[in-house]
Amino acid sequence: MGIVDLKKLGLISGKIGPYVAYVSKDGKQILRKHVIPKDPKTPKQLAYRMRFGMVNKSLSPLNKVIKKGFLNKDNAYRKAVSKALNNAVIGEYPEYKLDYSKIQVAEGKLQLPTFVSVNVDSNTKLATVNWNPEPIFDNYPGREDDRVNIVCLNESTPEAVCFHNSAKRSKGTATIDLNSKMVFSKLWSIKDLHFWFYLSTYDITQNSDSLYIKCSEK
Repeated sequence: MGIVDLKKLGLISGKIGPYVAYVSKDGKQILRKHVIPKDPKTPKQLAYRMRFGMVNKSLSPLNKVIKKGFLNKDNAYRKAVSKALNNAVIGEYPEYKLDYSKIQVAEGKLQLPTFVSVNVDSNTKLATVNWNPEPIFDNYPGREDDRVNIVCLNESTPEAVCFHNSAKRSKGTATIDLNSKMVFSKLWSIKDLHFWFYLSTYDITQNSDSLYIKCSEK
């Protein structure tokens, strides 16, 4: 019989004979015996499955964005899904919806600016973001050359993109061309768009938390 040292394989997931390997939320390698789960399809189970499926489907376009927004954080996307399940689902089964304002796409100690807003021209699909350029808190880091990152999710497609380094904090405004990175259907609406704003240091070693911005039309 051969012997396999799992430590030499790195982190693995999947079925191995009668066992299942997976990585826990805290990054530990787990190996357990595979057990076929019971599926009585109780109302509680059906409700949870719908919630989980809706959240995972809604957040999947933000997967890469979240991984970059949470610097050096293991399983950032999985944790975002878990947090959304607990805090961002509104409505009653089976009419669940996601409150995107409760979704965080970046995390860090850089201070966010105040008075952040976004306006979109539905004809040109140019989005203009404005903010107060002056750092105002002495107990949180923040410099004039911090880089502005703007995330846009088109719920109707669905598709999410991040406009990295769109401007410096000191500029106080940035205009991004959504057409340059996104596809729009003929039936799209301003209501389909969701925006988040966060900052990074010039060397991209620190981020701020993300801020959800309610979109308005020019």
